[in-house]
Amino acid sequence: MATTIDLGSIIGPPGPPGKVETTIHNQTAPSATWTITHGLGRYPAVTIVDSAGSVVIGDVEYIDDNTVTIAFGSAFSGKAYLN
Repeated sequence: MATTIDLGSIIGPPGPPGKVETTIHNQTAPSATWTITHGLGRYPAVTIVDSAGSVVIGDVEYIDDNTVTIAFGSAFSGKAYLN
């Protein structure tokens, strides 16, 4: 036995479109700890790329909605992409 449900009565109206922002932090001086003030007002996803273009994994700590600290095992320079 199959049951049919009218989804029109369950689904509400669509919400406003989302806001997609990406901040790029350029870490020019090699450091084992990067502190980034991004101003996004939320906890963004963080991707780190070293100066050779390789993705690097670090320990990410969200200080608040606008600041993140990333710790690494050794100092290096590169970029952080926050979105």
